[in-house]
Amino acid sequence: MKNIFKFLFFVGLLFTSCEDAYNVEPDDEILESNAITSVADLEKAAIGLYGTVSGTNLIAYSSRFTDDLRLPADNRGQGVQDHTWDINSGSNSPTGIWFNLYNVINRANRILNIIDGIPAQTADEEVQKDRIKAECLGLRALSHFDLLRSFGVSYDGDSSELGVPNIDYVVVLQQPSRNTVAENYNFINADINAALGLLDVSYTDNTRLTVNALNALQARVALYQGDYATAISAASQVISNVPLATATEYPDIWTDASENEVVFKLKRTTGDGAVGTLFQDTNGDVFFSMSNDLLFRLLATSPNDPRFGVCLDLATATIAVPTIGKYLGTAANFGLNDIKVFRTSEMVCIRSEAYARIGELALSSADMNLLGVNRGYLGDGSFATTAEALSIIEDVRRIELAFEGHRYYDMRRYGKSIDRTPTDDCGAASGACQLPATDHRWVMPIPQDEIFANDNITQNPGY
Repeated sequence: MKNIFKFLFFVGLLFTSCEDAYNVEPDDEILESNAITSVADLEKAAIGLYGTVSGTNLIAYSSRFTDDLRLPADNRGQGVQDHTWDINSGSNSPTGIWFNLYNVINRANRILNIIDGIPAQTADEEVQKDRIKAECLGLRALSHFDLLRSFGVSYDGDSSELGVPNIDYVVVLQQPSRNTVAENYNFINADINAALGLLDVSYTDNTRLTVNALNALQARVALYQGDYATAISAASQVISNVPLATATEYPDIWTDASENEVVFKLKRTTGDGAVGTLFQDTNGDVFFSMSNDLLFRLLATSPNDPRFGVCLDLATATIAVPTIGKYLGTAANFGLNDIKVFRTSEMVCIRSEAYARIGELALSSADMNLLGVNRGYLGDGSFATTAEALSIIEDVRRIELAFEGHRYYDMRRYGKSIDRTPTDDCGAASGACQLPATDHRWVMPIPQDEIFANDNITQNPGY
């Protein structure tokens, strides 16, 4: 981490000019105070912070690593290392995820480091300052959580096993060690709660963090942590404020023509990375197509289910190459779509699972039926046992949240193995057909660049 943050300090500072870079002061706060002197400057810095969030890297890794994709003939090597589980400390994807998320954290900390010293000239500016501070805290919490669920050895909320470094300061030369998983959760939840205390509920821009988005983050974190009461409470607030899209409205979410049930998204415009090109090139070459396993699960849903025509590109899909349709973009910008970070449907799934895990099966099934009605079918009936409920919820999450960056983490949470069918889904995957739930590769490796630069960091087991 030392090397990457030294690099960010000298050449990637959000707040300094080229001239400043030739005259670096010993105390980097001097540079920041010179660059940001008003609330308007803080707003520009916050916009830049959002632009640092990748969004696509977790979608790419989660989709490629698991059982939702297969390799077609057009693939020219894109993502093959992830798909065949050729994962080590030098692998590009875990390295990119680690450094992008800590880049977001460092930039958030730069703003938090100075924001209290920036004077507000009006009452409106005071509210704006609080909002920006809340956004920085929220993005710092989200980034730490994504790091924890990628690189942390355990998801158990009380675990003393290795998590990731908690960073609440601007890293330049420090070499932070790893906190425990429990310490990570405490840090993340403290940031979320602090952010919630600063934000006004009237602020509803879903391209920025809002109260609804922070509640969605809190619900997601609580589910992983095993704090089911908080998961239910936080998810319920989002569900009440941001209704589910109906079956008719659902397809428009994925063309960015509708904001229905979109709680928080990363806005993408011309020139930004196109998430759809993770699966298909602009010339039509297909890098990854839908696995038969997922395709058959989609086929088993109601013929009125709109998710079939969203997950699958019905205009180009064939039996041999079932192309992904969730991120088609436009004719002018193929594959360019906003990245949906939180949707209400995930909150319904979270609440349903949390209810199931505390034995409230009637409430759990009611949520699954609520989602089903809004996806063109009658739902999943009642649950006889917790095991049945969790099995159905996992399957629903796989379909509802396909190619949104959840499957890898869900399989880790559920302790699932990967079992690709040898004759189709792993036919071109160099024999990568089965990956037991106990395999060390379910936890990403700490990047080798970090190991070289940071004497205090510890590698994950098995690498």
